[in-house]
Amino acid sequence: MKKMNWVFIFLPILILAAIASLISLLTSDFYIRDSAIIAVKSHYLDLINLSIVVPIGTFMFVLAIKKSYWAKLFILGIMAYLAFMFGFNALSLFFNELFLIYVALFSLNIFGIILGYGDVQQSGNYLENPIQIKISGVILMLFALTAYTAWLIEVITSTLNGSIPESISGMNLPVSVVHVFDMAFALPMIVIGAILLFRGKMSGLIISSIMAAFVFLICISVFGMELALQNQNMPIDEGKLYSFYVLTPLSMFPLITLFRTVSKIFSVKK
Repeated sequence: MKKMNWVFIFLPILILAAIASLISLLTSDFYIRDSAIIAVKSHYLDLINLSIVVPIGTFMFVLAIKKSYWAKLFILGIMAYLAFMFGFNALSLFFNELFLIYVALFSLNIFGIILGYGDVQQSGNYLENPIQIKISGVILMLFALTAYTAWLIEVITSTLNGSIPESISGMNLPVSVVHVFDMAFALPMIVIGAILLFRGKMSGLIISSIMAAFVFLICISVFGMELALQNQNMPIDEGKLYSFYVLTPLSMFPLITLFRTVSKIFSVKK
């Protein structure tokens, strides 16, 4: 397979994500089988996909087929985000007409990440190691450790008390897929990338850049979901809401810093 071929996996991903989001947004009771909280959050995420993720992804796709290296990293970050979101839909939402599309999007994004990382991976060290890069690593590490600690406290407390974790109470879910995806995959990857970044490893710069795009999109989504619930006068996690008042703008620092660095080092290398 030619190195550029994996990028074209992103095209059907964008099309399917747009179709799925548009169908659900045009159907007010699309999530009627799900809890009211899930319905509000899901409609908001559909709006984010259609108005932010798909347009940015389309722009990155155009840049990537023109051999922009940093655009490929951004696409991998978007793929990680979409795999997370549509994996949740496939595993947590009540069965609906888009189930096969959810499965297809989850699968395409996972395979896209596997193939894509094989193309963009780098070895060795990077020469530049300014303080901004270290701060970016600290911010990403802070995001991961804060989320990991919050999830562990919630899960361990619920386990000891024999109760249901607060984050899924009222949502009619057996377990939290978010707990699984976060603690098993996303958060460890952010930590690994940050550690390698601190050590000046090129692989750390690449992984952290990908995860910076992922974190930025996650922050927008989580912050917006809490605001959407608040707007509908539904129960919200005030700690989460106020945390993401800070984390959402803060997530832009590593996003901008790391992608500027990657662009400077690689330019249009690949």
